[in-house]
Amino acid sequence: MTILTQTMNNVTKNFKETINKYDLNNLFSNGVINDFNHYINMIKFIDDVSSTFSVSLYENFLYKIDEAFFNSSYRKQFCEVINLPKRTLITFYGEVTFKRRRYYDRNKKKEFCFVDEVLSLPSYISLDPFVCAKICEVSSHSSYAKTGKIVSEMIGKRMKFNDDPSREIISRALARNIVLNFKIPDIPYTLKETPKILYVMLDEKWVHSQYNDDEDYMVKAAVVFENADLVYKYKKKKDSENRIELLGKQVLASIDNDLQRQVLDYIYYSYDTDQIDEIAFMGDCASWVKTFHRGFKFHPHMKITVSIDGYHLSQAIQHICTSKYNHFTDSFNQVIKSNDKQGFKDLCNQILEYEPTRLDTIVKKQDYILNNWRFIQTYFHKVFVKCSMEAHISHCFADLFTARPRAYSEKGLRQLLKLRLLKVNNIDIQKVYFEVSNNEYENKNILDLSSLDGNSNPNLPEGIRKVFNFINNNKLINI
Repeated sequence: MTILTQTMNNVTKNFKETINKYDLNNLFSNGVINDFNHYINMIKFIDDVSSTFSVSLYENFLYKIDEAFFNSSYRKQFCEVINLPKRTLITFYGEVTFKRRRYYDRNKKKEFCFVDEVLSLPSYISLDPFVCAKICEVSSHSSYAKTGKIVSEMIGKRMKFNDDPSREIISRALARNIVLNFKIPDIPYTLKETPKILYVMLDEKWVHSQYNDDEDYMVKAAVVFENADLVYKYKKKKDSENRIELLGKQVLASIDNDLQRQVLDYIYYSYDTDQIDEIAFMGDCASWVKTFHRGFKFHPHMKITVSIDGYHLSQAIQHICTSKYNHFTDSFNQVIKSNDKQGFKDLCNQILEYEPTRLDTIVKKQDYILNNWRFIQTYFHKVFVKCSMEAHISHCFADLFTARPRAYSEKGLRQLLKLRLLKVNNIDIQKVYFEVSNNEYENKNILDLSSLDGNSNPNLPEGIRKVFNFINNNKLINI
């Protein structure tokens, strides 16, 4: 009989005993659900029973694991029991309290709890890894306060009301601590099919700071992609705007001065750079954007182009015209596209005659367009995919960092930025969290289970496989 069979038998017995405690006839009038309150009572009953069953199963499983190790030959040879401490964990099933043995390993000369170590349960927190992983995943797109509320509602019983004192188990501070302690790895690179043209969009976003002498952080961001296509091309609703999907997209960002290195590394390790004919850079033409392309010419025949993005060009024209003279917009676009600098200046002067009090704004935006004239011409005549960086910045970062007044510590900003990059690059954050936790356990090397393994079970996760092999294949339980 395996550990799973034993556990299920014990829990099933407890489950039947729990069911028998309730008199179903008293739950409903004459055994009939005759109003909404009775329905609520029924759901509460089912919720209570299922919650009790899940917690019982959890506790029994941990008990059996501990018993298996206690009866093992390795434990008898090297490990002595120190005490039997109690521990409480917050799981998605609810609050689970259990006892497990603490050992001293004479071979490793270390104290440890086998259950804690083999299941990678951190000693410094009362939340189980699944809850911690979920907190990190939700924090990638929500505030800490909202994250705490969302994850709290997932814990324990499903039937919860606003007056339930246990509704919000996870506070803002607890959610923040979980994120700050997550050792987030860098996004790995994988070799991809190489396009002839590669596009790089660039922009920045300012984020308010804490503990930084009131100096805000500038988040520099890049979106590298291979092409673009219309979304819902054949299902487009009447009068709806075309929506563009970027193909082969990778988002990168940094608050340090290393974004260029990140983009270089990504392109170099993801593509055969000898096969790339052109790299097109697009952005708002800030000084760092206009010089970003230096160093990207991987071979002598590669073409490098730099252009403005359409959003900032349209924004500058709109600032000159305002809604009052919006009918001039088409004329401005026409003269600029025709490479007619004098025509552009004449239009600016015409607007200035109507609005002399707006001299500073008009001159500022006029100079912006003239100073970036050649990049604007590239936008109109050479770049095949128009830049949508502002929209991507808003989607990827602004809603998290600047949509509401917030300030961040340097460490907090770095962590949230890493989480956000995992999210927008479609990487499973919960999976990453478990991979990191498993690696931390392997590096501790508290107990070398591999020396005790029998046949492997490839269908189980690595950590659990070792437990099952250790317990079942070595026949440490005698029934």
